[in-house]
Amino acid sequence: MNTMKKTAMAFFAVLVVGFALLANTPAASAKAAPDAALTGVNVSDASILGLASGKPLFLNFWATWCPPCVEEMPAIEAMYKKHGDRLNFAAVSVDNETGVVPAFISSRGLTLPVYIGSDLNKIANDYYLDAIPRSILVGADGSIIAEHAGGMTEAELEAFLSKAL
Repeated sequence: MNTMKKTAMAFFAVLVVGFALLANTPAASAKAAPDAALTGVNVSDASILGLASGKPLFLNFWATWCPPCVEEMPAIEAMYKKHGDRLNFAAVSVDNETGVVPAFISSRGLTLPVYIGSDLNKIANDYYLDAIPRSILVGADGSIIAEHAGGMTEAELEAFLSKAL
């Protein structure tokens, strides 16, 4: 075998071993959730990572003017009532007019924790909010477990949350 073929085979073997090692390293693929301050609408102020400490966090970015956001809110409320003892919930409004949020949650009878991001530009950048609704599961270790863009039915939301339960 000539030197060129031996070098190519050795290079290929190193690549295969390297990819195998990376694939078996869960910590290497876990992405840390960015922290951000949240202003409570119907709860006390908090931070994203503070809410994720102790148990996983379901984080949902939404707005009162977003039809899919409004449509999935009853399902999120139902999941909060069902799984609120095992998951923390944070519905983070990205509304520019913060005064509409309390009226919205009151008119819908929502009891799930609702927040407004203290620095929406930073949150939008950190969480790649190019569309809403956007749901993210954050593990108790602060790593992102799963992400979903778009609205979900109650069954879809249940399947999504099962990744953290």
